[in-house]
Amino acid sequence: MKKTFIVTLVLLCSLVSLGFGAAAADHRALLISSYHPGFPTFFDQIDGIKSVFDPAGVHLDVEFMDSKRFLTEQNLAVFKESLKLKLSGLAKYDVIITSDDNALDFMLKNRDELFSDIPVVFCGVNNQEKARSLEGKEGYTGVTEAVSMQETISSIRGLFPKAVRVYAIVDSTPTGQGDLDRFFQYTKDFPQLEFKQLSLEDMSWGELQESLKGLPDRSSVLLIAAYRDKEGVSKSFDEGLELILQSCDNPVFHLYEHGMGDGIIGGKLISHFEQGAVAAKMVMEILNGKLSQDIPVMDATAANRFIFDRNVLLKFKVRDASLPAGSQIINESSSVWRGHKIEIVTGGIAITALLVFLITLLFAYFKLRRTEELVRESEERFSLAMAANKDGIWDWNITTNEVYYSPGYKAMLGYKETELPYHVDSWTDLIHKDDQEHAYSKNKECIENKIKNFEVEFRMQAKDGSWKWILGRGDAVERDENGQALRMIGTHTDITELKSSLEENRYLRDQLKTIVDSMPFVVVGLDEFGLVTRLNKAASEIAGIRGDQAIGRHVEDVFPRLLPYMDRVSKVLRSRKVWKNPRIAREENGDIVYDDIRIYPILTGEHQGVVIQIEDVTERVRLEDLLVQNEKMLSVGGLAAGMAHEINNPLGAIAQGAQNVRRRILGDLKGNVEAADKRNLRLEDLHGYLEDREVPRILDGIATAVGRAGTIVSNMLSFSRKNEDNFQQYDLALLLDKTVDLARNEYDYSTKYDFKKIEINREYSADLPKVFCEGSEIQQVFLNLLKNGSHAMKSKVYEDGGPKFCLRVYGDSEYVAVEIEDNGNGVDKAIRKRIFEPFYTTKKVGEGTGLGLAISYFIITDLHKGRMEVYSSEGEWTKFIIFLPTDRTAK
Repeated sequence: MKKTFIVTLVLLCSLVSLGFGAAAADHRALLISSYHPGFPTFFDQIDGIKSVFDPAGVHLDVEFMDSKRFLTEQNLAVFKESLKLKLSGLAKYDVIITSDDNALDFMLKNRDELFSDIPVVFCGVNNQEKARSLEGKEGYTGVTEAVSMQETISSIRGLFPKAVRVYAIVDSTPTGQGDLDRFFQYTKDFPQLEFKQLSLEDMSWGELQESLKGLPDRSSVLLIAAYRDKEGVSKSFDEGLELILQSCDNPVFHLYEHGMGDGIIGGKLISHFEQGAVAAKMVMEILNGKLSQDIPVMDATAANRFIFDRNVLLKFKVRDASLPAGSQIINESSSVWRGHKIEIVTGGIAITALLVFLITLLFAYFKLRRTEELVRESEERFSLAMAANKDGIWDWNITTNEVYYSPGYKAMLGYKETELPYHVDSWTDLIHKDDQEHAYSKNKECIENKIKNFEVEFRMQAKDGSWKWILGRGDAVERDENGQALRMIGTHTDITELKSSLEENRYLRDQLKTIVDSMPFVVVGLDEFGLVTRLNKAASEIAGIRGDQAIGRHVEDVFPRLLPYMDRVSKVLRSRKVWKNPRIAREENGDIVYDDIRIYPILTGEHQGVVIQIEDVTERVRLEDLLVQNEKMLSVGGLAAGMAHEINNPLGAIAQGAQNVRRRILGDLKGNVEAADKRNLRLEDLHGYLEDREVPRILDGIATAVGRAGTIVSNMLSFSRKNEDNFQQYDLALLLDKTVDLARNEYDYSTKYDFKKIEINREYSADLPKVFCEGSEIQQVFLNLLKNGSHAMKSKVYEDGGPKFCLRVYGDSEYVAVEIEDNGNGVDKAIRKRIFEPFYTTKKVGEGTGLGLAISYFIITDLHKGRMEVYSSEGEWTKFIIFLPTDRTAK
């Protein structure tokens, strides 16, 4: 029996060897190494490759790039030309193997020129992203070199619990830089450790020595790569390691197996032997007819293992209990175990075999007795689980259309366990008609082996008539030889509440969007990096971009107006306080507009951001300016009233004096006769003299002027007077006439233009209702319009007739309208659009402030709830119409 087994085994091995040999006979492979023959990992890698190639008879050639020491364009060019020359005199290789990153980069750049359609197997590649990107690419496959960075750092914490920092030694090589990136990726996983680097890219070998000598206590060193310093001075691995260990009193860990036994404490190390062996096995698959792109890219992390040096462990007083499980220790001292290892193992195996045999016999008996009990308990447990499970479980025999429905399935729909037949129709009959086609199609695709499993949502009718949303999942567990499903098992889950919640969330989200979009001001949401997260409708219209198109783009591209405030955004995020800045002026289409800007911080978990609100307050600012100006006008009115009172006193004295003069020189008074006789004067002669000198006419003129002045003062008092109740019933026609009388006394000394020269035409309707208004303010409006009209007419040259006002008053029970029309030059359409804006004027500097019409508009529309309109025909006329409500409640 034993001989038969041995012969059979030998024959099998021979067949396998012949199979490989036949497949690989006369096959040649070329290894392009990134390094040089003296590199410490090279021979381990070569041994791994040859462990597969040698039994299969595959011939292996090697070319060295020596890029670890001389990574320059010139060196790469020389290597390429040298390789090209060699290839011209050699037979074509069947497979190319590249070792490490630089060789793969060289192959990616030059394969089409040097090796055309020859498949490439790479190994020892640290750039995981680049290696993975080649998976499935024609002509490429391989194995990555995945360092156990996290496990090695973890072992530092395990061996030295008091360690507070780890220094990574690295140079500028691509492999080193790639491992350095992975080193810093684990900073969050080890918050107790401070991660630092000692980079030969920035220092010389001497500077590295000084830095290592000055490392603080409770620090460890992780050697990643040390071959070339900033000055371009290269050292072999052994030379660099010797320099590091001579200068460093702290433990030095490593990620690769080379260097162990020379003073490195250890770590979870890469085996380059395994790297080479895995790559060689991939080559064998290609030589046996498999396409390289069909072989998945692999990593060799499984071959990495914890290895530590006993001598270094003793130096730093590290106990074995601190080592990771399964650690291998080198440099162990000789012992009985080492001297008699085979005998001890053999004896142990024998004793263990006997113990196992006895224990097996002992437990076989108990296991046999326990089996039936376990089966019964399992069946009982399954029944209880099915009854308690809220998800419905189904098992469909597609051949017979019989379906098992769990108790939980029936309870989910409100049925008792005996009420729902075990047939597929029990499911199909309850599906909502609008969901049937979609649900059937998903099941059909799985049955026909188009998909392995499926998920589908549909509605089912419960026993009480209500509709429940169901999430169905299923998988084919048995198929025939054609792939058609014979049996499917799955679950039905009631997701009605989940659907309702999602719908409610969607509704609330839509409501919030509607509310934000309906806001009349700009709302822009930004994250902490200045990327747009929200844009309401007003902001979208200004930016000229839809909200969904703006999300994720930088604010500079979407809303550049906000760029000056990005520093303020950062401050708001730090302070978590609202910032606001009112009345910020800016120019828009030649006009000055004003904005109120507010920045609100938003803090939701790990995400931070702000909401910026921009409100156009131009109208409000102008109204505020109007109010200020109105207050000034009220102050002027008060001043006018005071002046009128003061003028009344000298007017009275002048009137009384003029009357007394007339009485004493022209009157028939006894006192006059006696005074004349005393002076030997005849009154008739005196009267004749005065008549000749027109003194009586002068006295009449004084009386007339005093009367006119009194009328003016009376109108001024009426214009400026403020009663306890400012609003009263007024006849607008009378107010308009009083205002005209005031205007008649205005004389423009700069142009010698007299208002009295303007013709006044009145068209007043009879029996108009009085208007409840503030008389002085309405007079102010009338006076502004009359003055503006007279100003417009004085600059016009009339060919026929002259300047003329047409005043009209008419109305009904709700409104009384006042029209003031002049026949001046008119107002063009562009000016009419802005005529009521504060500070807007077409007059020359010094002739007006641009506030008169704005204040008038404010008095009519805001204070009296009326309307004010302007119409004009250029070069012919301008007409202002004022509508004032008659209702007292309009106040």
